[in-house]
Amino acid sequence: MIQFKNVLNRTVMKKRILNFALILFMIPLALCRGQQPTQMDRGAWLEDLEFLEQSVAKTFPDFESNPRSELFLQEVLAIKENLDILTQKEIVYGIQKALGVLGDEGCNIMPFQEVLETNILPVSLYPFQDGWYICDAKDKSLVGQQVLGIDGMLIENVYDRMKPYLNADNEHYQKRLFAVYGLIPDLLRVAGLDGSDSEVLLQLSGNKEVLVKAGQLSEYSNLDRNLPNDGYFQLDQKNHKNENYWFEYMPGSESIYVQFQQISNNDKGSSFKKFIGLIEDEIVEGKAKKVILDLRYGGGGNGFKLKSFTDLLRDSEQINQDGNLIVLTSKATKGTLLELASILQLNTKSIIIGESTGEGPNTVGDVKLVQMPNSKIYVSLTNIFWPTSWDIDTRSALDPDINVQFAFEDYLKGEDPWLDAAMDYTGSQKLYAMDLDLMETLVGTYEVQGRKVSISIEEGDLVMHMSRRIKSFFEFKTKLSKETDGVLTTAIRGVKLHYRGKEYGDVEPLYLDWMGTKLNIERN
Repeated sequence: MIQFKNVLNRTVMKKRILNFALILFMIPLALCRGQQPTQMDRGAWLEDLEFLEQSVAKTFPDFESNPRSELFLQEVLAIKENLDILTQKEIVYGIQKALGVLGDEGCNIMPFQEVLETNILPVSLYPFQDGWYICDAKDKSLVGQQVLGIDGMLIENVYDRMKPYLNADNEHYQKRLFAVYGLIPDLLRVAGLDGSDSEVLLQLSGNKEVLVKAGQLSEYSNLDRNLPNDGYFQLDQKNHKNENYWFEYMPGSESIYVQFQQISNNDKGSSFKKFIGLIEDEIVEGKAKKVILDLRYGGGGNGFKLKSFTDLLRDSEQINQDGNLIVLTSKATKGTLLELASILQLNTKSIIIGESTGEGPNTVGDVKLVQMPNSKIYVSLTNIFWPTSWDIDTRSALDPDINVQFAFEDYLKGEDPWLDAAMDYTGSQKLYAMDLDLMETLVGTYEVQGRKVSISIEEGDLVMHMSRRIKSFFEFKTKLSKETDGVLTTAIRGVKLHYRGKEYGDVEPLYLDWMGTKLNIERN
């Protein structure tokens, strides 16, 4: 411990737990009530592992062609070969690690099942720009403390140890998960940290240490994070606790602030469809001149409900302007809200402000729960592929146009740097006019990656458009503008159309530059 200290010397409302905890933890918890932990023999675990392999192969999209499938099977085989020397907890978290190699946060063992008797520290952590701080705790004396280490190990090294068990699409969401998983003593022990199964020694700033006893999930879920405008509009002190969607006007402005946490009907009040109708009324009547869409704190719901909303924003001449449609994202933005951000990026002049998202544009969703026959442990598997981009797009996150840094000092002051950046942004995109001859020459229908793409003239602008397919959210519509001879730029960041000029023969598109990937384009 002395060595650890030397290293250190060198160097307003209750909310749900994390949204993923509600969706993935609480459902199986209800399903498992009344079950007791079972000490199983080798044969029973082998049956469960065989069942797991079969379930993943049948459920996970394109499992056989997925290059990660072999890694998953190798991890499961390693568990089988070591069943005689592994503890029950090592087997359970070994399965979690095996599922993690599939690279999808929806594939995991939810730790808070009664059958697992998982305890967690009653401490709410958040990864600020300048470190990990305690936002709330059962022991209120810990609130505001910076956590520098766990059980004698620097917290950065603990995070690295835990990564194989933080099943996510990218590192951004792994940090989100670590805020919970890093507080579970059982998992810390399996990851190689020495200590008790019932308590954890936290190293805090100022050379302080505190031993924190783990408790039931209910103690953790009662904590408040009080992140900026999370279900609570700070500017007018209005509480929107447990609402899936709501809006308020920025005081003294014509900017409307809309927050989505889940695309599902609220328990009370307007349905989602009627809610979108209310926003439409504000826009059509000229009351709302700017929309700030907050997607930082949620995920889940029905993506097909979004079509009327995205079309409204796309078709509004007032809102679909550079600077008038702002999308706020964080490392927790995923699921249906990630799909919404991606759709708006491809179909409007929206500007994304915040942090890189917890998933990429092509997500695997729709969780299916399977229960292993002997241990009675529920496993979450994703089973449907929901693209919002080309199949070849392997990005694991949507990166913002404007990055936001959130420091602990901002949190203490109750400031919201996302909202500040949104109100400060006035527009910067420049699209230049094109000559009519070039526009008319490019008009037509084309094929890109087996999809029909149209180029047409709409109200004097050259527009490139592709409609969505069934069971897909991938569509785009964007204005084309001349950047240089032979290159047309779009309102979609990183997307350009390269064409052959008249001096080389007939004017024809050569390829579509899709964020660094060349896609062939051929006229039909």
